[in-house]
Amino acid sequence: EEALISKDRKFIEETGRNCRNFKKEFEYRLGSKIESSMNMKADFSEPEVVFTVDQRTMSYDFWVRPVFVTGRYLKKARGIPQSPWISPAPGREGKSISEFIGESATLLLGGRDYSFYASGREDVDALMLGDGRPFYVKVFNPRRRVIDPDIFAKAVRDASGGRVDVVNPKIAEGKEVDEIRKMRPSKVYEVKLTMDRKIDEDVLRKIISYSGIYLSQRTPSRVLPIRKDMIRRRRIEKVEVLENSENSITLLIEAEAGTYIKEFITGDSGRTQPNISGDLKVNVKIDYLNVLKVK
Repeated sequence: EEALISKDRKFIEETGRNCRNFKKEFEYRLGSKIESSMNMKADFSEPEVVFTVDQRTMSYDFWVRPVFVTGRYLKKARGIPQSPWISPAPGREGKSISEFIGESATLLLGGRDYSFYASGREDVDALMLGDGRPFYVKVFNPRRRVIDPDIFAKAVRDASGGRVDVVNPKIAEGKEVDEIRKMRPSKVYEVKLTMDRKIDEDVLRKIISYSGIYLSQRTPSRVLPIRKDMIRRRRIEKVEVLENSENSITLLIEAEAGTYIKEFITGDSGRTQPNISGDLKVNVKIDYLNVLKVK
């Protein structure tokens, strides 16, 4: 601090100027030099690159503002996790959705690393169809700040063998990213079930009656290793029967964000109440589950 004061005093004495101290004059002259050599104007409101200079040693460092890429992703094949496997094992090989998307964005933007965020997640064995699920990728230390949406989408398709796609990708600002983080969208699911009893009119009436009810869902046993054990109250907005046969039925279910649909069907040993299997006193097999819409 004393050294800077001494430089200020010397600067004033030598130049006869007292409008800026040494630090401000140094910043002004360095900034002017950088602007001139790069033929660019400084933007102090949202700078893309920030230089930090130690005036005593003249050593420097710089920070590059990350680039955010937003869009919606589609998952067209089962068996792909959204995030990397925590403990790879037989049947748990291959990259995740976040890796297919994040690595593609990082490569195209010339970045060093990335972080990935999506509005919720589907199960590994579920498809994500319709308009896709909102996401953003934060690319650190990018050397480029623009991305061609078609080239990016193709890169994701090529990396995933066509199993993952992105819709309407674009460079986004902080406000758009904040909106994605605040989203609590309801989801629409298609699920096909097989029951060990005949699906008659009583079964159909009971299933339809779940529209508008609230569930009491204790953290599912399958995610207890990574989720806090607690009870959540979730609403089933609507249940429709798309088709049915003697022992098989396909349902359209719209539910509040955070609802565990599989457990609503199976009951998870009583951890979700009410549930279809327990109320009908039948064993239910989930043949498939697809996410059709993230509203």
